[in-house]
Amino acid sequence: MGRKRTYLPRKKRLRLIEQKVLLEREYPGTICELRRNKLVWRGVLCPSAFSREYKVQISYDEKTAPRIVVSGDSLRGLDRSNFPHKYDVDSSNKRVRVCLYLPLELDYGKPFADTLVPWTIEWLFHYEIWLATGTWCGGGEHPVSGKNCILNRR
Repeated sequence: MGRKRTYLPRKKRLRLIEQKVLLEREYPGTICELRRNKLVWRGVLCPSAFSREYKVQISYDEKTAPRIVVSGDSLRGLDRSNFPHKYDVDSSNKRVRVCLYLPLELDYGKPFADTLVPWTIEWLFHYEIWLATGTWCGGGEHPVSGKNCILNRR
């Protein structure tokens, strides 16, 4: 007989309405909408007291991984070939879809307010260091054709 497989119990996925309530509670003044089974959160994030502000949008529909897009005039270096930890860059519209985690790394049982938003703030912090120095100090691996990306979590 073969080896018996052991399955770990999966955490229950937070529902969209739960994610919405938690995002609104943790980040007042942001916009969070539910439309046709899709969550869209929009906010302005500032990674440090000395940073510019960045427009951020998180879109999630429970069928695909969340998409995190940073946009606006604060973005610089979009045309650089070594732009770090991104899936796609749209320099004409000043938008970048950032890479924050591996697909299996995100725990859908945890609030995005405790994972995706802080991870985006961390990405923005390291992005600003990269702009100033040309070196990515955030660790991890850059995506290859947008498929593999790791931003080390501590």
